[in-house]
Amino acid sequence: MTDGGFIGAIIVSMNSLRILVVATKSPWPPLDGGRLVLLNTIEALAAAGHRIDLAAPCEKDAAEAAAALGACCTPHLVETPPRSTAAAVASSLLRGIPATVARHTVPAVRTVVDRILAEGRVDVVHAEQLHTLPQTAGAPRLGIPIVHRAHNVENHLWAYSMRHRGAIASSLFALETRRMSAYEVHALETAACTVALTEPDRRSFSALVPEAAVHTVPAPFASELPAGDGTLDGDPAVVTLASASWAPSRDAVARLAGSIWPTVRQRLPGAVLHIFGGAAELAGLDGVALHPPPADSRTAFPNGAVVVIPERHPTGVPMKALEAWARGLPLLVDEPTAEILDATDGDELLVAGDARGYADALARLTDDPALGPRLVDGGRRALAERHDPARIAEHLVRIYRWAIDRTT
Repeated sequence: MTDGGFIGAIIVSMNSLRILVVATKSPWPPLDGGRLVLLNTIEALAAAGHRIDLAAPCEKDAAEAAAALGACCTPHLVETPPRSTAAAVASSLLRGIPATVARHTVPAVRTVVDRILAEGRVDVVHAEQLHTLPQTAGAPRLGIPIVHRAHNVENHLWAYSMRHRGAIASSLFALETRRMSAYEVHALETAACTVALTEPDRRSFSALVPEAAVHTVPAPFASELPAGDGTLDGDPAVVTLASASWAPSRDAVARLAGSIWPTVRQRLPGAVLHIFGGAAELAGLDGVALHPPPADSRTAFPNGAVVVIPERHPTGVPMKALEAWARGLPLLVDEPTAEILDATDGDELLVAGDARGYADALARLTDDPALGPRLVDGGRRALAERHDPARIAEHLVRIYRWAIDRTT
């Protein structure tokens, strides 16, 4: 190493932070949007020269996940099965916290967190999502600030989900919604600051606790990724993803396939809707093809397809949309999703709200060969301008340093 390189390495070391990230699950493998947000964040912080410890539960294959994560952090993964609903409810009643927070409270992870904190090598704790805060309770006693990053406004998420449940379940969801709202107030008041992924979420948090420090930092995402290999049937081939466990997603995809798609097929008889994920009840519908959940997300973004997000909950960031942009596929969404993405119809994506709107939008793509590439270029520009991982890491580090200065 040259003298200049040696001095540069010392400066980087002096300026680097020691960050303890506490999460509800291992970010590897990145099977869903939440894991991907965290993995991209850790990789970006590590690339900027910061030292990261990651404490999280892992349902299985903890050693394999730790080996994959070793390049960007020091992983402390506790292999443990998910807590049962009954145990979570019992703990919730005993401790007076929301059941979903109790479900993600793992004593073995708390022990790991306390050990790392006691070793005195942590500058700041990054609590990934509201549910991790009980695991980080030892940090304030040691004068270490907690930066809470929220993927969603949880009480909005529960209120939205409540509308997709039966009468009995809805009453239970209403109770959990109230508890989550109260717990979010607690989080906003006790964390050094909260980081929201979108500006609408930041406004919602600020409305809950106006004096709280809340920042908007978008989810990090690469501006270009390869599309999936091969192609799918259809002219056009349209792709959407369904969740077997998330009722609003199932309902939205069912409406797309059952109510919207027949109108699209009248206009575009060759169009085929490809659904990846849990949607077995939609088998046999005209012009609809079902696929299993992809082991690699790239499979669900094949070359030449159009990606549709028919409806999503009104909080958080739609990672499927960011991935569609990055993989070079045109994107069709509803108006609320476009607003969350800060995107404009005809520039980065197309917007539709009803069956005729979907048919018109897909016909525009078919009739104008230049439109799809133009939308892709716009989407990738949006990623480069607002979701660049290096810039996101810089923004987070400024917030960490502010929290450290405020605490010391």
